[in-house]
Amino acid sequence: MPDSSHAHRLAGLIVRGPLAIVLVALLLGAFGWLGTSRLGIDQELRALLPDGAPSVVRLDAVTERLGNQSDLYVTIRGPSREANLELGAAVAAALEQRDDIRYVLFRRDPEFFRRHILLYTELHELLDLRRQIIDAIQARIRRELSVFPEDRDGAASDDLDLDEMTLRERYGLDREPSEYFEREEGRLVVVLARPTRPNTDISFARELSRNLKAVIDRIEPRQYHPDIEVTIDGSYAEHTAQATSLEQDIISGTAAASGLLLLVVALYFRGLRAVLLVLMPLLVAVVTSLAIGWAAYSELNLVSAFIFAVTLGLGIDFGIHMLARYRDERRRGLDQEQAIAHTIATTGVSTAGGALSTALAFLFLVLAEFRGFSQFGVIGSLGIMIAFVAALVVLPALALVLERVRPWRVPPPTTRAAPRATSVSHKFPWLALGTVLICLGGAVAGVAAAPKLGFEYNLSRLGPPDRASPEEQKRADEYRDAIGRTRSTDPTIVLTESLAQTADIDRQLQAILDLEPDEIAELTGLEPYPDTPRRPRPPPNPAPVEVAADSEEDEEVREPDDPEFVKLAELARTHSHVDPAVREALKHYPPGRLREMDDLLSSVLSIYTFVPALQAEKLKVIADIRARIDKKRGSLSDADLEKLKTWERYLQVEEPFGPDDLPAWVKVQFTDMDGELGRFVACWQRGPKSDYAHAKRIHDAFDTITTASGSLPAVGSHFVVPEVVDSIRGDGPLVMTAVFGVLIVSALVVFRTALLLATVSVALCWLAGVFVAMDWTLNLFNLIALPLLVGMGQDDSLHIIHRYREEGPGRLAHTMRETGGAVILTTVTTVIGFSSMLFVDHIGLRSLGWTAVLGMMFCLLASLTLVPACLRLGEWWRNRGA
Repeated sequence: MPDSSHAHRLAGLIVRGPLAIVLVALLLGAFGWLGTSRLGIDQELRALLPDGAPSVVRLDAVTERLGNQSDLYVTIRGPSREANLELGAAVAAALEQRDDIRYVLFRRDPEFFRRHILLYTELHELLDLRRQIIDAIQARIRRELSVFPEDRDGAASDDLDLDEMTLRERYGLDREPSEYFEREEGRLVVVLARPTRPNTDISFARELSRNLKAVIDRIEPRQYHPDIEVTIDGSYAEHTAQATSLEQDIISGTAAASGLLLLVVALYFRGLRAVLLVLMPLLVAVVTSLAIGWAAYSELNLVSAFIFAVTLGLGIDFGIHMLARYRDERRRGLDQEQAIAHTIATTGVSTAGGALSTALAFLFLVLAEFRGFSQFGVIGSLGIMIAFVAALVVLPALALVLERVRPWRVPPPTTRAAPRATSVSHKFPWLALGTVLICLGGAVAGVAAAPKLGFEYNLSRLGPPDRASPEEQKRADEYRDAIGRTRSTDPTIVLTESLAQTADIDRQLQAILDLEPDEIAELTGLEPYPDTPRRPRPPPNPAPVEVAADSEEDEEVREPDDPEFVKLAELARTHSHVDPAVREALKHYPPGRLREMDDLLSSVLSIYTFVPALQAEKLKVIADIRARIDKKRGSLSDADLEKLKTWERYLQVEEPFGPDDLPAWVKVQFTDMDGELGRFVACWQRGPKSDYAHAKRIHDAFDTITTASGSLPAVGSHFVVPEVVDSIRGDGPLVMTAVFGVLIVSALVVFRTALLLATVSVALCWLAGVFVAMDWTLNLFNLIALPLLVGMGQDDSLHIIHRYREEGPGRLAHTMRETGGAVILTTVTTVIGFSSMLFVDHIGLRSLGWTAVLGMMFCLLASLTLVPACLRLGEWWRNRGA
């Protein structure tokens, strides 16, 4: 801290070159503004974690391998399906020509799946179909060979009676994907596009949205039908709207805060000159610190997004204190250099202490791995110290420059200066004692209520509220139903190194979906969760066809089943539900974890979702059915032959197929950035993924998937949630301990008073009581205000104590009149800075605003009541014997 000689040297430097100082500050501010204008906001939770966090590393690996995993949807609504499809085809063709679109899905040609439809049936279902063919043929032969007329005429019930519709219904062959993403009989059609860059790249998302709207306008949708409507939906539109809303909140909040600051400063100093003197150095400091933030980070995160308004509210304190003291010294008749030197030597010392303690409170946030803390701390501490230097140097230089243009007529004081007291009253200060007891009583109540203080673990309650109208929600549900709801939610991704690993993981996860409660109990030795949704279990597998002869005549027309097909029937019984080999593989998971996986898993998707198992065995059955029909076609009735024609083409499949044989529209969805096919598996889990407890369950259950070649890591964007909360829980105590350590050292060692510690502690206890009374909770946003309040809260009391020591005993009332006004003003300006958050849509940022505003008001209240009361009691104690 500078002594008097240092203050006079600095004042001399300022007086000799004020214009140069101001020009350098303006030049620095111009460069700062350029950097600030390029500063973006990353709204993703992953931006709150360090680059080395496990979920961030895995997400980066997924992005590097698979590229962007978010889709954009062009939704077409109109009364005519034909017109909707025609327009959809035109939009899809236009999107396919764009470099910023990786692929487009519109018409999904189902011909491949129709041609191979019997390979998608279960093996036991094919054997059941074969048995029906055998029974129908043999029944027809028996009727033709019977010597009894009634047998030949009356056995229609033995006909095959199997047309295509019946075949599809009986064996569940409606599994082929629909040709289009459509709903309501084609009155709603969706074109799906996969952009090249993620939806979190807001500038890209905005530019893409503008370009797509221009493309759609050029197509002229109304030429297809006058009532047709086209919208761009999905996460790109949602993220752009959220980013725009947040940016508008920041701009409007900061503008409102700046306007209020201007008004308050002008009213306090009774002139517009003071507004320029206080705000110009401050704005230079703020934009300079933000420019440094841009150079270091390029983007702010959700927590640090309002650092501009916060630094503005905190940094203005220094300018107000310095200008108020400079004004007072000029009123006393000092010239410019003397007034500047005296201001630096007195108020500059206490301001330096407040700036240093606040900057250290910010700086200790850097200890946290949680980037919401550390980024806020780096930019905030820089902003505070730069604002202090600007108030110490640039403000008096600017005052000198303005005085050369137009002399400053300092307004006279509103009250007559109090004479110096010669003695201290010996009466016991009952009012001071009562004030102290009331303050401490409120603090005790807050401490008693603190154990009831909760933490908000559901992060969905901290974001922007869902303001969608019922009609908007209905429209969103419509397009999500058209594309499939799983596609509109974030999956868990497992990256594989080969198709063999993909097949292994796909079989395991599909088997978990097929497990029944008794099987889970058998595998884990634990009782399964009773409310876990289950896949519908297929009907019991048929027994092998063993046709026994009842008479010597029947032996000529009935034959026992081929042993090969008896073996196939046995294979079907063991494979139709859960493959025994896969069941053994599942035993490698810890029992509790396997039960969690069973309860959480809802669906699985990989390239092998489209490649049926046991194809060679199924082809044998299909070939046998085809041969029997060809051999005994003449034995079938005309009605059976007519029905057979509707599905006999499905029997023409003769070769198995693999991933490379699938249609192009399937393969493009599973091709990575290196052109490799199928090297990942996606799965979806039930439940609210933004809730910490549930996201932690998913994280722990699906963290790795075990294969024959080793364990493979899994990741989803929801894996970030438990890591963010765990990071806060780990960093919070560390940061608060460090900040309170600084407070204790500065209070007891540097400033030699416990009042600073008492003021902040009492204010925080009051704040805890209000939180409990209002049923508020701590969260990852408002937690950051607590260490800041420790640094900011001592500033008010520090100025009062420092001025009291300067004035001496008996001058407490005078101290409160002169310094108390500045303390109130600086607190009001800080509150104004944080109050810009009170009107944003983002609930978490709003809670940060309320916590800071209430905390600062309580710190001010403690400084104006507890501090003077304790100082008065101290005066009485020191003079009690006189």
